[in-house]
Amino acid sequence: MKKIIYNAKNQIFIYNSINRKKEKFIPIKNNYINMYVCGPTLYNYIHLGNCRTFIFFDIVYRYFKHLNFNVKYVRNITDININNNNINDKNLNFQYFNYITIIQKYFLNFNKILKILNILSPNIEPKTTCHIIEQIENIKKIVKLNLAYKYNGSIYFDIEKYNKKNGNYGKILNNINIKNEFIIKNKFLNEKKNFFDFVIWKKNKNNNIIKWNSPWGEGIPGWHMGCTTLSNKFLGNYFDIHGGGSDLKFPHHECEISQSNVINNNNNNLAKYWLHTNMLTINNKKMSKSLNNFILPYDIINGKLKITNYKKINPIIIRLYIIQTHYRKVINLSKKSIENAKKNYISLLNFFKKVKKVKTKKKSSIDVNILCNECYNSLNDDFNIPLLIYNLFKINNFIDKCINKELQITFKDLEKLKKIMKIFIIDILGLKIIKKKKKLFKKKKIYFLIKSLLKIRNKMKKKKMYYFSDKIRKLLKNYISIIDK
Repeated sequence: MKKIIYNAKNQIFIYNSINRKKEKFIPIKNNYINMYVCGPTLYNYIHLGNCRTFIFFDIVYRYFKHLNFNVKYVRNITDININNNNINDKNLNFQYFNYITIIQKYFLNFNKILKILNILSPNIEPKTTCHIIEQIENIKKIVKLNLAYKYNGSIYFDIEKYNKKNGNYGKILNNINIKNEFIIKNKFLNEKKNFFDFVIWKKNKNNNIIKWNSPWGEGIPGWHMGCTTLSNKFLGNYFDIHGGGSDLKFPHHECEISQSNVINNNNNNLAKYWLHTNMLTINNKKMSKSLNNFILPYDIINGKLKITNYKKINPIIIRLYIIQTHYRKVINLSKKSIENAKKNYISLLNFFKKVKKVKTKKKSSIDVNILCNECYNSLNDDFNIPLLIYNLFKINNFIDKCINKELQITFKDLEKLKKIMKIFIIDILGLKIIKKKKKLFKKKKIYFLIKSLLKIRNKMKKKKMYYFSDKIRKLLKNYISIIDK
C-alpha cells in the first residue's frame, strides 16, 4: 500500500483554470500543500449549488491528506453585507445587534449544513471582519503605488494603469469580452474612470450599520480585498491551490490576482493552480440567489420538493448525487439523478456486507493491484470522481463473481480490496454508513414490558386493589386481550 500511495502522490494532474489545461501537480514546497477556497458570503442561507464547491474541495482535502501531504486548508467567511439597510441614529445599537444576529444565524446554518453533508472543517476559517486593519494596510500599498484613485470617498483599483505595468488582467477569462461582463455585473459605473475598475474601499453611504474608520473616511473594504488579504496572511503571497465556483472567476478571482500582484510587487497570479467547480442548474438555468431559483439543502433533505416527490433525501445521498458528475461539468437537478445516487449508494455500501460471504482460495483470478491503482489513477486525473465510482463498482462486481464462484481471490488480496474500498468510499468520498433509526419499542422489549405489567396486576388483584389493576388492563388493551376468571 505504501508503494501505491508513493506512486500516486507523484502522478497527480490538475486542470489549471488560469492556463486552461491539465498540468502535473507539483507543490511549491515538497510534501506541503497550501489551499485556499472562497467561503460563503453571509447574506442568506447557502443553497445546494454552493454546497457543490465545498463538497468537492472536501474530497480534494481528504485525498491529499490520505496521500500523506501536509495540508493547510483555509476557507474564509465573508461576514460583511454590503447591502445593509439604512438606519436611524437613535436605533443604531439595536440595528447593529440585529445585523450581527442575522449574520450569526447564517453562519451557524452554514456550519450545520456542512456537518450533515459530512464535510470536514478546514484548518483555518477566518472571518473578513476580524482582519479589517490588514485590509486597510493593503489598500494603502495600492494607493501609494498610484494604482488606485479616490472618487466620492470610495477607492477604485485602476485597471488601465495596472495593465500597463503588469498586463495580465483577464487571464482566467481569456477571450471573454470583459467590458460586457463589467457592464452587466458592476453597479458603480458612474463613479469609475473605466469599465474595468473595481472598488477596494467603499464609502459609507446612507449611514450603513457596518463601517470602519480609514484614511479615506468611514466605509468597508471591497469584497475582493477580503480574500486577497486572508489568503496572503495565512498562506503567503504565492501558494499551491486557489479554489471556488466558476461564477467567481469573474470578477472576484481576476480582482484578487490583480490586487495581490500589486501588494506583493510580483506577477505570480497569487496561486500556482486555480480550480473551479461548475454550476448546479435547475431546468438548465443557473441556481443562484439573485435569480431566486435556488434550493436550500434542508428543503431537499426534509422532503419539501416536488422534484423528489416530496420524499426525504438523506444528506449522504445528496453528497453522492453531487459528486457523481465531474466537478468541471454542469449538474442539472433531476429526479432520475437523485434516484441513481440512491441506488449507487446502496450498491457501494453493500460491499461491506457481502464481502463477508466470500470464501477465499489459494490463488486470485486477477491482479488486485491493478484494481487498486485504477482507483488512484481516477483521482489523479483531475479528480475524476465519476471514474473512481466506476472503478469501485468494478471491484464490487469482482466480489460478486467471487461469491458466485465464477472467480476466486486469496485472503491477502481480499483484505487489500476491503482496505481500498474503505479508504475510497468512507475516508475520501465521505460516504459514511447511514444508520437506520432504532425503533423505540422492539417486539422483545414490548413482550418483557407486558409480562412485567401482568405480574404487577396480578399482585394488585390479590390485594384487592382493583382500581390500579383495571388501569393496567386498559393500558394493555391495544396489545393483548385480558380475560379475568
